[in-house]
Amino acid sequence: MIDSLNTIVAKAMALGAHDVHLKAAFAPIVRVADEIRRLDMPPFSPKEMERLVFQMLDERRLQIFRAKGQIDCSFELPNGVRARANVFFQRNNLALSLRLIPQKPPTLEKLGFSQDVIDLILKTNRGMVLITGATNSGKSTTAAAVIDTLAQRESVHVITIEDPVEYVFGSYPSSIVSQRQVGEDTPSFNHGLTSALRQDPDILFIGELRDQETVETCLKAAETGHLVIGTLHTANATQSILRLINIFPSHQRDNVRFMLSSCLKAIVSQALLPMPSRQGRVLAYEVLPMLPSVCNLIRQKKIHEIASILRVGRRSGCIPMSATLKDLLKTGQVKMADIPPELREDLK
Repeated sequence: MIDSLNTIVAKAMALGAHDVHLKAAFAPIVRVADEIRRLDMPPFSPKEMERLVFQMLDERRLQIFRAKGQIDCSFELPNGVRARANVFFQRNNLALSLRLIPQKPPTLEKLGFSQDVIDLILKTNRGMVLITGATNSGKSTTAAAVIDTLAQRESVHVITIEDPVEYVFGSYPSSIVSQRQVGEDTPSFNHGLTSALRQDPDILFIGELRDQETVETCLKAAETGHLVIGTLHTANATQSILRLINIFPSHQRDNVRFMLSSCLKAIVSQALLPMPSRQGRVLAYEVLPMLPSVCNLIRQKKIHEIASILRVGRRSGCIPMSATLKDLLKTGQVKMADIPPELREDLK
């Protein structure tokens, strides 16, 4: 059955797909540039789906799956393609969703970031950098590109805490990348992060800032001289700051505002938009560097005013989402109809 999955994945990659969906009695489905397409291939029977899942999962993962009825994991197919998988039941039959992961992270230039943004990110050697966006907006890929570039250029120890591990980093001449998976190498993000602080790290990557304890430990790590890279499921810089503050109880928020204003260095918020050819997606992003004026607004509880600084602060390194959207429209890389309504408002 793994050979059949290899064939499906190969066809998906030839189409430029980034997701594959399999369920019993249905032809394989792929998502290309946000469009659902059915492959002209025979469906898996319920028994074939069961054999496929049993071949994919080792005994420990099978025990977790049997106990919970679903599992998130990542694995490498025999053809070298890596995938993040979610195995689950639907209508009492097994189903499988795969996110296809390139073998090597792309460069920041190839992703579509300008040189000014690349310099801002790579010159930050301490504090916190947030990469935010909706699900399937390329946050993990951007983070992997940053880690790969820093590991090549610098002499650093990078520790990643992920759920699950997506990109697998190789060896570097002067750097070490240690990757820990939640549920396998560490029980939780916070446990992994707390332990990582005793493992001589220079850079910490947290796959998702989910809870108060993890955010608090990240802020303390950033304050003590580490570079902390984290991701959030938020649409823009303002939402990201509010999410970090509001995850704490009200009596702690003043202290959190002060910590954020002193250790947060930049927020990159991004979205992936389909190309007119439907052969892939392009990156739209906004960047908010932590200018003194932004830090003051955070301390003064005036988060809502940060958007105005983002719009007028181009000379200081601010890049609003509207600016990258206009560039993409001007160069014909996207069409107005393919820009989500919530992003279109920035163009008015």
